[in-house]
Amino acid sequence: MNDYRSFDQLRSNELLVIRHGFWRPWFELTDGQFCYGKLSYDGLWKVGAILESAQKTWIIKSKGILSRVLLINDTDGMQIGTITPEIWSRKTMLSLNDGFEAVYLNKKVFTRTFSLINTQYGDLLNIKQESWKLKTPFKVFLEPDVLKNIPNPSLLALLGINLVLQNQKKAAASAGVGG
Repeated sequence: MNDYRSFDQLRSNELLVIRHGFWRPWFELTDGQFCYGKLSYDGLWKVGAILESAQKTWIIKSKGILSRVLLINDTDGMQIGTITPEIWSRKTMLSLNDGFEAVYLNKKVFTRTFSLINTQYGDLLNIKQESWKLKTPFKVFLEPDVLKNIPNPSLLALLGINLVLQNQKKAAASAGVGG
C-alpha cells in the first residue's frame, strides 16, 4: 500500500485507467505520474475484486451464488457496505455502513459515461469508456473539492470501474461474445 498516492494530494480532475496484462488483467488508476489505486481480480473466474489504495484494501464479493447483492469487506473480513443493482433499472445503489449512500448510473440510455451521484454532494465522479483503446479503456473525471469531504474516494472510483467492467462482461455474455 506504500506504492499508492493519497487522493488528498490529487491536483487534477482527470485520471486514467491503465490496463496491465492480457490473460489476468489488472487496472491501475493514475494521473500519468502517480498511482492512486489498483483493481485486480482473484480466482480463475474473477469471482471477487480486490481494490487497493494508499489508505486501505477492500474485497468485493457476491453475497451468494444467486444473489445480485455485492458485499464490500475490508481485509479483516468486516463488512463495510453493500452494492445493490436495481431490477429493471440502470441504477446501482451503494450503501456504506458509515451512512454514506450514492447511486451509480448511466444518465442517458446511449452513453459511455457512468456517473456516481450523491443527494448531498451531487455528481462525485464520471467514468467515461474510451472507444477502441485496450491499454487505457477508461478516463475518470472527479470533483476534487467534493472528494475531500467524503471518506474513501479511492473506493468509490475503483468500485465504479469494477461495475463498468462487470456491465461490459454481462453485455458481452448476452450478445454471445466470448470473454
